[in-house]
Amino acid sequence: MDISASIMCGRVGALAEEGRLLAEAGVDSIHVDIMDGHFVPNLLFGPEIVRALNDATDVPLHAHLMVTSPGSYVEPCADAGTDVFMFHIEAEPFPLRLMERVANAGMTPGIAVNPATPLDFLRHLSAPYVLVMSVEPGFAGQKWIASGLDRIAEVRSLVSDDVIIGVDGNVSPEKAALARDAGASLFVCGTSSVFRPQVDYRTTVADMRSTLGAIA
Repeated sequence: MDISASIMCGRVGALAEEGRLLAEAGVDSIHVDIMDGHFVPNLLFGPEIVRALNDATDVPLHAHLMVTSPGSYVEPCADAGTDVFMFHIEAEPFPLRLMERVANAGMTPGIAVNPATPLDFLRHLSAPYVLVMSVEPGFAGQKWIASGLDRIAEVRSLVSDDVIIGVDGNVSPEKAALARDAGASLFVCGTSSVFRPQVDYRTTVADMRSTLGAIA
């Protein structure tokens, strides 16, 4: 089980320190949302945030590209120290070619998919990671979309057992446990779990791990 802390939910003015605190709390990875203000209406972060986190911690870094041209971010993200490069299938007309570029740059490719996007493409496309959005991408604090669990189960039925399925969007400990049962093993954690007000990260990460039944 991969508890992946969504750094956009942390203190934006102290992201390197947040990365260190999250690593000390025992997260398995840090999730960095990169938004261009076009693919999604929000504008947030870039490869330099990955670089700052890479300098501050040894925790694996996952870049989630919510951008219209993910290919233009491959080399910058690789140079910054990205471990997993997740791009949206809706934004890329040549996903096989892009996954090859990502792998050649030394990163693991992943595909993110919006809540209303049909999943049949997975019959013809194999990626090490598939990130199922359980909210519309772009903003923290949104309501979980009810179809999320069914979509995780559908992805699980379409991909091989070694594919890591992630879920992103209002992933509370309770929702994470249901997503785990549907086939997910990567949980992008934000304001409903790891980043709870006035609760330290060691406690929130331990709560999530305990609910998932994972061993630290």
